[in-house]
Amino acid sequence: MLFRSVATAMVGIAASQVAARRPRTSMRALAEIGSVKLNLVGGKATPAPPVGPALGQFGVNIAMFVKEYNAMTADKAGQVCPVVLHVFNDKSFSLELKTPPTAELLHKAVGAKGGSGKAGTMIIGTIDIDKLREIATIKLPDLNCEDVERAMKIVHGTAVASGITVDGYEGWLKTIFPPPATILDRYGPTSAGL
Repeated sequence: MLFRSVATAMVGIAASQVAARRPRTSMRALAEIGSVKLNLVGGKATPAPPVGPALGQFGVNIAMFVKEYNAMTADKAGQVCPVVLHVFNDKSFSLELKTPPTAELLHKAVGAKGGSGKAGTMIIGTIDIDKLREIATIKLPDLNCEDVERAMKIVHGTAVASGITVDGYEGWLKTIFPPPATILDRYGPTSAGL
């Protein structure tokens, strides 16, 4: 009987030592409670509006966000770098950097400060098809298409809305997407192509 109580006491001591070595923080699943998209200048974010009010509603540490954002965009100083901030239920966050806005890239290419305001009548500049391809390649990760040709069509739409003309676009458009002779040429004769 004495042996059993000593053995039980030894097991109790060993169990308490193991419990003392275990980490005291519990693991729990994180759930996203919100997200905020901000257009900020790379490397120059401050806690002032629009950052402070946007993040304050979620209780996020604004100073940590500013420090992390400025570190991530230090090489893009002066450019507008959109960021999506995902906020979790324990007040932690993750940052997702996006590419610069298309209009910003187009305005920089023609040397204008902003769009025309009268897209159909007032032209602020002209770019060539190679510059359009370059901008489309930059924007491709954020667009909902997978090839550069379709990305170029999307960027061209933004250029027209900003009052920028693209030299050689109509000729390029005829060569890159030739119209099909029949509907079967477009989709094929099988139901799998539909």
